[in-house]
Amino acid sequence: MRVNYHTHTCRCKHAGGTEEDYVLAAIKNDIKILGFSDHAPFPGNENYGLRMEYSELDDYLNELDRLKEIYSDRITLYKGLEIEYFRKNLNYYEELLTKRGLDYLLLGEHTYMSDNNSSKSIYSADSTECYLEYANAISEGLATRYFKILAHPDLCMINPFAWDYNCDKAFDIILEAASRYGTIIEFNANGIRRGLTDYPDGKRYPYPDNRFWSRLKGSDIKVIVGSDCHNPSVIWDDAVNLSYKTLADLQLTPLENIFR
Repeated sequence: MRVNYHTHTCRCKHAGGTEEDYVLAAIKNDIKILGFSDHAPFPGNENYGLRMEYSELDDYLNELDRLKEIYSDRITLYKGLEIEYFRKNLNYYEELLTKRGLDYLLLGEHTYMSDNNSSKSIYSADSTECYLEYANAISEGLATRYFKILAHPDLCMINPFAWDYNCDKAFDIILEAASRYGTIIEFNANGIRRGLTDYPDGKRYPYPDNRFWSRLKGSDIKVIVGSDCHNPSVIWDDAVNLSYKTLADLQLTPLENIFR
């Protein structure tokens, strides 16, 4: 059964297509479960990168409710958001899952709080030592149990550094937390769409990195494939197919229904 829980919309300002465009594309591609997880706004529109405006949140959720009703006989839809973890926003995560009625939150740690409590972008790491702060922030976030899925856990590998001891240590921290708190981790197809890239230790996709994923063999950690589509045309494409093939080669079986 085809499923996807990582879907963006034009509201995030760096994707194309409305919510309905993605629903129709999913139906066309025989996807049976589609979860929306656009980049979440924060109260006050705190600037953590391109995302929907806080004033759009109600429209986003209302539109998903409308589409769930219209297409209920053709596809199962879930309401989610991709969001970063900041400890000052615990009440907001609680509000999203209770008062706002979201089905899940997907932790996408594009920006994280460093050890000295300043915000940093994982896309501009100074060295692999930053991966340890990134991993610690993820671990702290997962401990809150607000996040059902950890998106692109190896996103830090997009930086132009070779694999080293800090990578081993950071990924041990992330995987230990995912196991302890029962968090599903995502094999992200959008990293494959970025294409093979030259790194100091060879040519590879920026992420996912098989050296990370091979560490899961024999573990109790559950995995999914996320399209992370920013256009309806790639909701199910060669990158998604390659993601499933790679996990099969690693003897990892992705979940279909994350709510069972």
